Amino acid sequence: MNRFKIIGYYISEVIEMPDYLKGLGKRMLSVSSCLGENHPKLECCFVDGWSKGEKQAYQKRMKLNDGQFKDYVETVGRLFGSRRLDSDGRFLRVSDAEDFYRNFCGAVPCRLVGISTIPEYFEILEAELADGYGSRMPEGEPDENPPAGCDILGWDIGGFHSFLCNSLQAELPEAMFNELGLLKNEFGEVADFARRIQGKGEPVEWIPCRYTFR
Repeated sequence: MNRFKIIGYYISEVIEMPDYLKGLGKRMLSVSSCLGENHPKLECCFVDGWSKGEKQAYQKRMKLNDGQFKDYVETVGRLFGSRRLDSDGRFLRVSDAEDFYRNFCGAVPCRLVGISTIPEYFEILEAELADGYGSRMPEGEPDENPPAGCDILGWDIGGFHSFLCNSLQAELPEAMFNELGLLKNEFGEVADFARRIQGKGEPVEWIPCRYTFR
């Protein structure tokens, strides 16, 4: 039986590796908004979010006409209001993520990824999200897809940091990276890496996670 449990689903862009991480490769995929780009962007959908000019620029980049962008905003509002979408773009249901990806994200270089971890760490993250910030976890269905790579993530008031945000890979000489800037070490090694960097970088609980493509 598969031991990995789904934390959620992201529509994440494949981006150029930030300059300070260039030694890891040319491209990156990260669900951390500190490093990567996730869709949808809730800030473009609410009154206190982006300015009109910023919304228009985003609509143009996504290549959505006015009707499609109206649907985008209404879909985000419905999913967020029903607590099936978190503030950083994390979908709790794969069917919602698949529909959004298909309907709105064809113009940008995205991948639909599932994020999972083993029950020990799933429970830690579940307790953190229950602390009152309005976020929640899915039911934790098993992740039975082959891994695309691993990451070490820490939850901080509505979104994830990655261990790469603070260049903590420098603490882990055994870390190996694939063509998307994800760890290609076995999950057990990544869990050991997470233990070794606890208390370093961002003030979060570092959790080893797998990425799987959908």
